[in-house]
Amino acid sequence: MESKETPVSPTSSIDPAEAARMLAEVEAANADLARRARAPIWYHPALGLLTGGLVAVQGQAVPLMLGAYLVFVVGLLLLVRAYKRRTGLWINGYRAGRTRWVSVVLAVLTALSVLGSAWLTREHGLAAGPLVVGAVIAVIVTIGGFVWEAAFRRDLRDGGSL
Repeated sequence: MESKETPVSPTSSIDPAEAARMLAEVEAANADLARRARAPIWYHPALGLLTGGLVAVQGQAVPLMLGAYLVFVVGLLLLVRAYKRRTGLWINGYRAGRTRWVSVVLAVLTALSVLGSAWLTREHGLAAGPLVVGAVIAVIVTIGGFVWEAAFRRDLRDGGSL
């Protein structure tokens, strides 16, 4: 036998005071998350150095490049582990919100830096080119990391979520 209950609007049974309390809880949780989601001060410079090193080895002998790639991957894994240990969470860099643009810009600049460094070495014989470009991208990624973190905390304060 089917029930003949009248459908209830989702908002018709919520007390305004209860809704305000629940909203305040969400805002408090977001504020707490924004406070917790702060990387150690060395985190972004370490990521910048790893990325700069990856760019700086372009044009070198293949074994040296492979070794640098291995150091890069291991370094990234250690950074993720350190961040999770400190904050208790991990956030996708490409999540929706302000952070996505920061991540995309950093990824594009890094890819262009890798390609540009290899081009400078192989096509123009500029052995120092990758070192200079690596140093520049290290600074850009370091600053970009702090910008990403600030954008994430701002997203949370503005009512966003992970």
